[in-house]
Amino acid sequence: MANTSARVEFDALRRRQLFRLPVAWASKFSKLDTCVSVLAIFEALSVILAAGAAKFLYLDLFIGRMQPWWPYLVPAPLLAATLYLFLKRADLYDSSSVGQPVVPYGKIFGVLVTSFLLLLGILFILKFADWYSRGWLLTWLGISALLLITVRIVGMHYVRRKMAQGKIRQRIAMFGDPDFVAAMKANAEIAGPSAAIEGIYLAPTDARREDLLSDGGLDDLKFAIERRRYDTIIIGFPAEQIGRIKAAVNDLASYSTELLLCTKLEREPHSVRGARHIGTLRADIVNLVPLSESNRVLKAALDYILAGIGLFLLSPLLILIAIAIKLDSPGPVFFRQRRYGQNNRIFRIFKFRTMFVTEDGQHIKQAERNDPRVTRIGWFLRRTSLDELPQLINVLFGDMSIVGPRPHALAHDQLFDQQLDLFSLRRRVRPGLTGWAQVHGFRGETKTTLDIRKRVEHDLYYIDNWSIWLDVEIMIRTIFVLFRGAF
Repeated sequence: MANTSARVEFDALRRRQLFRLPVAWASKFSKLDTCVSVLAIFEALSVILAAGAAKFLYLDLFIGRMQPWWPYLVPAPLLAATLYLFLKRADLYDSSSVGQPVVPYGKIFGVLVTSFLLLLGILFILKFADWYSRGWLLTWLGISALLLITVRIVGMHYVRRKMAQGKIRQRIAMFGDPDFVAAMKANAEIAGPSAAIEGIYLAPTDARREDLLSDGGLDDLKFAIERRRYDTIIIGFPAEQIGRIKAAVNDLASYSTELLLCTKLEREPHSVRGARHIGTLRADIVNLVPLSESNRVLKAALDYILAGIGLFLLSPLLILIAIAIKLDSPGPVFFRQRRYGQNNRIFRIFKFRTMFVTEDGQHIKQAERNDPRVTRIGWFLRRTSLDELPQLINVLFGDMSIVGPRPHALAHDQLFDQQLDLFSLRRRVRPGLTGWAQVHGFRGETKTTLDIRKRVEHDLYYIDNWSIWLDVEIMIRTIFVLFRGAF
């Protein structure tokens, strides 16, 4: 009887474990980290597939040289491994970047080119480089770029759609004082379906809340963490309850789950980007040094080289435009206006004059469609953005960059500062001839506060996500939108 009873209990336990298995796997694929891993696998496979496709298209079909497949597939895993390391180094396998609405084309292509150059170096050192046709290598690079970007677009779209549906979510549990936890829950639910509050655990207290359903206490929370039910645990107590905070942190710090601590519910009067400790002093980080400033030598070198080459090659066109302006209407060739540069330093911007007026006062009317102040040649220059070319001089003077937030007239900047708290953050970097906002269509007249807000959002995205490859991407995309022009 004892053996029969034990066998029944064992069978029941096994059935429960088998029943939990699909649920466990479903919970794994509801995690963003798992989606990132799957994306990395598919991107690696796309590069390997591209090697075979390049061999078939270039060698077999285009040249007609039939060769074995294996020599062309051998270097593919090495490129895939190198690419993964560089993509991870560039934070392109970070969970937050995969859920972004913007695909970082420039970064991806830059990492791919860097990986290819490293692979070529390895093949050269090993004396295998002569084995491979340059045409095949270039075809492999092109197909790899196409497949890699396609996989990234599809993967990011899938993640965003599943996050919106609540199928990919951050599973959160809260533990702490009942009143404090209730307030935390109300604030956290604003995040939407991407963050799911799936557990409420309360510390022992005399207070009771009938409106707050509890999943138990600290021991129940530990039991749930051991079974990987949550991705994040938030501890919540008022700041003055130091003893209870220490006890809760000590009890939960030994688990691998992300552990957050909330001791204040009031909103900060400013945006906070983490914290920094100097000795025993803890200070909130309001602004980080812009990435372009950390790499200012590289960015400045690119600016000076492109501006110098641009002025040299375009000098005949610039002379013709200057003559046309003088023949079209009375007034100077250049329009110079004060603008805010980096760190609020005022400089005078160079533009070809496109209007009968040259305003630079406290009240400046923005250019608009069918503006009677625009000259005949001015319409063409503004339509083709040729009036902006003299700003290459500002780049050589160090006042501007090729890529950066577009500068506005001082009067407009001061007005926008009053309308948007974050507007001044654009001035942490040098302004540019073109920018992330401009290639997304936010250029020309700003009629509403929404127009300004969208422009600022794109400018701040550029500042926070800068890379030399993002600059290259913006320059390339600018060419395609160049002839849309302003008013």
